[in-house]
Amino acid sequence: MSAPVSRRGLQWLVLAGLAVVAMIWAWQRAWVCDDAFITWRYSENFANGLGAVYNAGERVEGYSNPLWMLLCAFAIRCGLDPVTFGQWLGVVCYGLLVPATWWVGVGLANRAVGEADDDSGAVTAVRFVPLAAVGVALHGHLRDFASCGLETLGFVLLVTLVAGVLVRAKRPGHFAIASLLTIAAAVTRPDGGLIGALAGLCALGTSLRQRDLRPVMAFAVPGFLLFLPFLGARFLYYGELLPNTFYAKSAHDPYASQGWFYVQLFFNAYWVLWPALLLAVVLPLTERVAGARAGLLRLAVLAFGYLAFVIWVGGDFMFARFCLPVTPLLYVVLEFVVRRWLRGAVTWVAITVVAGATLLFHQRDDLYVTGQAVRGVADERAQYPESRTTPIRAAGKRLGELTKGRDLRVAFTGTQAMLVYEAKLPYALESVTGLTDHFLARQEIAERGHVAHEKGIFRSEESREYALRSQSVHLLLFDHPPWTSVFPFLKVQHGEFTFTITRWDREVLEPLLAAEDFQMTDLDAYVAEFVRTLPQRQKAEKPIVQAHLGAFDLAYFRWRDDDDEQAAAARRAIVDWLR
Repeated sequence: MSAPVSRRGLQWLVLAGLAVVAMIWAWQRAWVCDDAFITWRYSENFANGLGAVYNAGERVEGYSNPLWMLLCAFAIRCGLDPVTFGQWLGVVCYGLLVPATWWVGVGLANRAVGEADDDSGAVTAVRFVPLAAVGVALHGHLRDFASCGLETLGFVLLVTLVAGVLVRAKRPGHFAIASLLTIAAAVTRPDGGLIGALAGLCALGTSLRQRDLRPVMAFAVPGFLLFLPFLGARFLYYGELLPNTFYAKSAHDPYASQGWFYVQLFFNAYWVLWPALLLAVVLPLTERVAGARAGLLRLAVLAFGYLAFVIWVGGDFMFARFCLPVTPLLYVVLEFVVRRWLRGAVTWVAITVVAGATLLFHQRDDLYVTGQAVRGVADERAQYPESRTTPIRAAGKRLGELTKGRDLRVAFTGTQAMLVYEAKLPYALESVTGLTDHFLARQEIAERGHVAHEKGIFRSEESREYALRSQSVHLLLFDHPPWTSVFPFLKVQHGEFTFTITRWDREVLEPLLAAEDFQMTDLDAYVAEFVRTLPQRQKAEKPIVQAHLGAFDLAYFRWRDDDDEQAAAARRAIVDWLR
């Protein structure tokens, strides 16, 4: 006869069940975010010996998740598909987040009853109240960002582990562990550096209260030994202490009005967390048990410090993503209240209410159903249904097949990082924010607008000429109507996709010209025919001819060699006619 399951074993079975349900639910709704393909291109180049670069020979840190990028590069070296690996890694982090959140709540509960953990990290017995774990397991956007391929859930997991150590921290060794976790967070995402600063502030407060330098020193030493060398390596390789994404997204430029709107949008959706914000302020002021008060205060420092940063930088264009790192901590605050003041069946009623409120979040039709953007904020999953991403990736593969071995240079926009990744093109310029380019990322913004999308090649004549002239881009992988609607000969059509010619190079573009599934104009023939028919035009058509000359100069004449006498003669003929 088998032995009965212990109470502790039953608790772990419940947590494991919650974690498995969360992971299955996340994978059933799996999708892939366009931005993740930027990281995967870096990973692929790194794994193939080109270095951590987006374009061979250009050292620009256009990704903001070094640890995630390296893990994906390792997966590629092992023969794995980075897309599937990145999705599964996020889902696993989500599964681990469920017990990690419970662990934070138990640590806070231990402090509340005056019981301490031993140095091994084992927890003492407290009531099993898995409210925070349930909230996390049912949270719609934690679930959705788990499978998107980005580092989001890995970062949330690390922030939660930092919180779990801090609510327990009494001795220097605890703060050293917290420091190591914040370093991992900072290498996973740049704002992990802020988590490190906030955790360091908690260590400093402990040192001041105990009149003992050891806690703050224990926290500082790993940073000096590990994080400073990381910054040094970044500077030596990229020539910058901060990633290029920091400048591309104007993180140095405050945009508090948009940030407050972003935070409100999140909490209005997950309205059950509004009380948690209020309680996070009130509880540290009213809690009488010193250990619990210290733990609550540290949670508040992490949560409000991070949310202040989110507001300062203007939030994000992806709904919810920047608020997710503090979400488990806020569920822990709700759990603390239930543990302290409710007993028996009422406890499970409270858990059920929080679970129901989490599931029944305020689902705005414009954001989550139709995928519209609200003041530049969009629900990212709604932007990338499989019906949209499959043809984009297929178009990228087809473009790559046709131009393999040719030096095709393109500029791309949002939703097209996956196209570029699949095409394996030798050069691609992210043209909306300048993520992959030093020059574009450092453009000045005259007026704030769609957060993180306020720069790019059409913001000024200088930036346009930089992309077209200095970077010699052949195609914009999107339709640019100011040109193509007036000059259809600049349009390239492939199924539902429209590209724009910006540099005619027959040797490079010949495969597209010959392919049956691509429709494009042979500019050599078009210009020759235009010149041949000039004598038949009336002088009243002078504006039309002048406009065509401008288009020809843009995409054709300026790319001809000086000894291309035929092109030079064609341009002279047009200029002479205009006189």
